[in-house]
Amino acid sequence: MFWSLTFKMTPEETIIEDSTKEPVSGLKPTYAVFLTSKRVVFRFESIGSSMTQSFTYPEITDARPAKRLLINYLNLQTQGKEYFLHTPNPEHWAAKILSLKKSLPSAAGDIAPRDRSASRKRQELGDMLVVLERHKLLTAAEAEEKKKLLEALQL
Repeated sequence: MFWSLTFKMTPEETIIEDSTKEPVSGLKPTYAVFLTSKRVVFRFESIGSSMTQSFTYPEITDARPAKRLLINYLNLQTQGKEYFLHTPNPEHWAAKILSLKKSLPSAAGDIAPRDRSASRKRQELGDMLVVLERHKLLTAAEAEEKKKLLEALQL
């Protein structure tokens, strides 16, 4: 799992399908779903802010619809955690995620899990520094110093 404040795609990544193009009836879902050629992205949008959560296909062990307190969720399972995400039409997205997981070649398979985890941690920490600097919680000099420490950090 990877949290970030923006939804950035890599140059070789393409969007296969997204939930924002479909009409929604009833209760507005909390997350929009984007299936890309490399991962599944869930975007949470609120007034004035948005946050994304993404999972690569190899990380996902199961996806299925679930109902809790009369609300339909997408139950996404990874090796260590279980997520209940309020998405539009969870049955459709669970089936699509599992079919893409089976059909797409694993581009992340050639990177060792430890290396992938370290790069994600480094990216998360870098994103946090940018946010702290943007909100004036760190001065430019402090942010640069922290970025240099991050680059030198052995994760």
